[in-house]
Amino acid sequence: MNTTTLANPAIEKDPERFFWWGVWTLIMAVSALPMLGLLQIPRVFGYTTTLVIHELSAFLYFGHTFFSNIWALLIRKTQPTGVGVWARALLRKLCLGITGPTAVITPLFGVMLMEDWGGLTNVPWAWDAYFAFWLMAGFSVVPDVIRYGRNRNAADPKHGLMSGGIRGMLALVLTLYILLYCMVAKGSLFAGPILNALGVTP
Repeated sequence: MNTTTLANPAIEKDPERFFWWGVWTLIMAVSALPMLGLLQIPRVFGYTTTLVIHELSAFLYFGHTFFSNIWALLIRKTQPTGVGVWARALLRKLCLGITGPTAVITPLFGVMLMEDWGGLTNVPWAWDAYFAFWLMAGFSVVPDVIRYGRNRNAADPKHGLMSGGIRGMLALVLTLYILLYCMVAKGSLFAGPILNALGVTP
């Protein structure tokens, strides 16, 4: 019996996992600073330009989240391996080209906008939206960007499919929460008087 093979399955699968856990921890710690009022990010563009960039980035992020969860995960699960490999490769391009950048731009420019309102900690609905995005980044966005960036399982389209699907659906729920509840219902100037009349503080 080859005891070496049994005791050392693929060098514990990923010998660099501790490094990447460290990267994840650093990203989450730094991105939590605005919620604690410990990091202020001044605007580099005018207010309207910053708002437009923030909104466009948010819609790109939502569009890819919706698309990837419904389309690519289904193809990777049901289609032949070759098609699944192609779908995973396309997801990788979208993740690194859209999800990664917009996951930075959207909250970054949102924090810039909040400086005109006295900072993120002074705007409850914006704080809620940022916190939800931070949670989503922790369990979905950052791990996905790291995983697709490393591309260790490019030839296996079904690798991590179940966990990725679950995390993706949870991310979609949080995205809808941010968009519909925090940004529209709580943040809208039109909804504000209605919520106040109902005794709900936006």
